[in-house]
Amino acid sequence: MDGPGHEVGLILGVKRDFRQSMSSEENRSSAVPDYDVVIMGGSFSGASTALLLKRQRPETRVLVIEKLESFDRKVGESTSEVAGCFLTRVLHMGAYMSANHYHKHGLRMWFCNGSDTPVDECTEIGPRFQSRLPTYQIDRSLLDEEILKMAGAGGAEVVRPGVVQDIQVAEGDGLHSVTFTSGGRSRTVTSRWLIDASGKAALLSKRLGKYQPLGEEHPTSSMWCRFRNVNDVDSYESRMKHPRLRQVKASRGPATNHLMGKGWWCWLIPLPGGDFSAGIVWDRTLYDLPPGNSLQERLRAHLLSHPVGKLMFEHAEAVEGDFYYYKGLAYYTTEAAGNRWMCVGDAAGFIDPLYSQGLDYCGHSVYATVDTILAGYRGECTKSRLEYIRDAYARSYRYWFEALYKGKYIYLGDAELMRAAFLLDLASYFIGPVRLVYGDLEKEFRLFPYDGPHGRRFAKFMRFYNERLHRLAEKRLALGTYGVANTKNDFTFPQAMSPDSAAVKFLWRGIKVWWKAEWRTFWDGFTATRPTTA
Repeated sequence: MDGPGHEVGLILGVKRDFRQSMSSEENRSSAVPDYDVVIMGGSFSGASTALLLKRQRPETRVLVIEKLESFDRKVGESTSEVAGCFLTRVLHMGAYMSANHYHKHGLRMWFCNGSDTPVDECTEIGPRFQSRLPTYQIDRSLLDEEILKMAGAGGAEVVRPGVVQDIQVAEGDGLHSVTFTSGGRSRTVTSRWLIDASGKAALLSKRLGKYQPLGEEHPTSSMWCRFRNVNDVDSYESRMKHPRLRQVKASRGPATNHLMGKGWWCWLIPLPGGDFSAGIVWDRTLYDLPPGNSLQERLRAHLLSHPVGKLMFEHAEAVEGDFYYYKGLAYYTTEAAGNRWMCVGDAAGFIDPLYSQGLDYCGHSVYATVDTILAGYRGECTKSRLEYIRDAYARSYRYWFEALYKGKYIYLGDAELMRAAFLLDLASYFIGPVRLVYGDLEKEFRLFPYDGPHGRRFAKFMRFYNERLHRLAEKRLALGTYGVANTKNDFTFPQAMSPDSAAVKFLWRGIKVWWKAEWRTFWDGFTATRPTTA
């Protein structure tokens, strides 16, 4: 498959530690490339690609061009089980993760019917005991730095910060060409393979006309900040003031705690060093933030409007200069691969952070990319592999979006509907992607989630119940029964999720909760329309 052959003007950053090794024009026009692989971007996905290439084929000449001299914090502090598998079983960073980042203890959701709801009466969803598979609360600035350091120690050449000025995507059997500057000097290199790991910038996707925002189909925005002096939900003060918090035996503090409402949700995530990441994602058609002089003030006001948020953040202080805002979160590339070029991680797309699955796609795209490049150097034809990546990413993205997120924000604030979704979504995730990667990671990480025939059927089932829960929320809003279970209910479950028969039990439990919600909504509608007698 041939890619376009025109130049792309891209400005990324400035350069440090530049090493002049420009090839001659004669070399550049020959069939011998300066590098086997050039990777644009050196954070999680780019660094992981370089690291795996050098580990599995040390003679591969890899150049990583990173725009930042040092990584800053970014959203993406929480991982799910598939990303945990990639970190521990593919990158083999289990010891580092345990020593430098929090072990995550599951996902919890908190519901209320107003700021005056007592914390003891807020309905809670989540496990009563600890999770069974490794997941983490991570500081991305530390993790990205460590993986890039490992890639450099493994033999990859790292230029940072580097300014990419032009890209020429190869036609046919030609070579890709990347021009970048550093210290005021320009360097042009050629490569056999070109990898875009530029994150949300999505450089190749945008330039090649493959970038596609979801727009009004999923009109979500997000803002987040880091806070100091946060009162842990498991603290002595919290448990003494609110005795019902003692009922759960798991550690809530290291969990990802979500505050829930119609059209929005907030994450509360502990980070190494004691800071907390707190952010909100909202559907712009369903919700707007409280008024305030700045976005940061409006975020804080929103956190304090929820009883659990007030418990934790009433005396917290925002970290200066550590505030971020994205208006449009969801986007994807219609083609993730072409003529010896691939997009990995967030350069290929992003859906929604509700279930912390952003790094899942990073793991799948990185593994598939590395596997394709290594197959090419083994002398195998890579055409079918590239065609699979090209088409499967967009296909998988669409299935995942429709199964989990499309229309979901309207029922985020109803505890009973979200209880059904929580059980069904997580059980489906453990029966499918989690079970598969832990069962055969070499095969399954090369593929994309829900893309096989069985996966597609399961995705359709998930899309169906997601659509039904959406309709139930609309009916409840019309009837005035939306959120009736948001207080004085204990929706915690007695065991943690695992990719075995336990997940199947959770699936059936979720189906029962869903059916009960269907019946309750039907009965409320029936009694509301039935004529009354004097």
